[in-house]
Amino acid sequence: MSAHHAGVPHAIGVIVPSSNRIVERVTRAILDELPGVDACFTRVPYAGHPPDGYDLAAFRQAAALLAQARPDVILWNATRGALIGFEPDRKLAAMIEDETGIACATTALATVDFLRSRNLRRIGLLAQGDEDDGMRLRHSFAREGIEIVVAHNLGITDNFEAARVTPEQIEDHALRLAAETDLDAVLIWSTNLAGHGATARLRHRLAIPVLDSAALGILNTLPSVAAPPLPLPGVA
Repeated sequence: MSAHHAGVPHAIGVIVPSSNRIVERVTRAILDELPGVDACFTRVPYAGHPPDGYDLAAFRQAAALLAQARPDVILWNATRGALIGFEPDRKLAAMIEDETGIACATTALATVDFLRSRNLRRIGLLAQGDEDDGMRLRHSFAREGIEIVVAHNLGITDNFEAARVTPEQIEDHALRLAAETDLDAVLIWSTNLAGHGATARLRHRLAIPVLDSAALGILNTLPSVAAPPLPLPGVA
């Protein structure tokens, strides 16, 4: 149920990893086209989560604070869920919905739903982590019916450093991924990689969707705030 209140813009409440420098920028770029939709942000620590899940106390506090601003939906805009197998994201979203009464989405789960709904099964992945992280992502996506056919793993373990990767470098990786084999889509898999601005240009050059995870998270919440549909950058 929408939490919208008369006279106040619709809103997305966004939970962001503490070291992220990209999500707010992407959110504002998207919502600039939707003057009737606002965004509220809060952060949780990037570090300190158990290897197979989340520090739920941090999320409880973050969600409770966002709930005071009465957003229509709460979004965990991060890609960790894929690295730990997606099920922790399902449990996290259910917990936040139960405790706040507000619908909750995550970027990882929204991406899986998006890829399945458009039958995008053969994916080229650009991810910030190392080769071990890359293998974990392959297995996690495979369990959801999505094949990571080829991947470039940047070897970045300090999340802040991902924000230093330039859009030009991201574009170069996307082009090389698409050149290696036939793909249904290229996925930029870190919400701290600045890929959003390059997706439409890459889509034109490659003739396949090029998807930015930070943008996917936001765009897939828009039906929850009764906003008119927007074309996904790199898709339409």
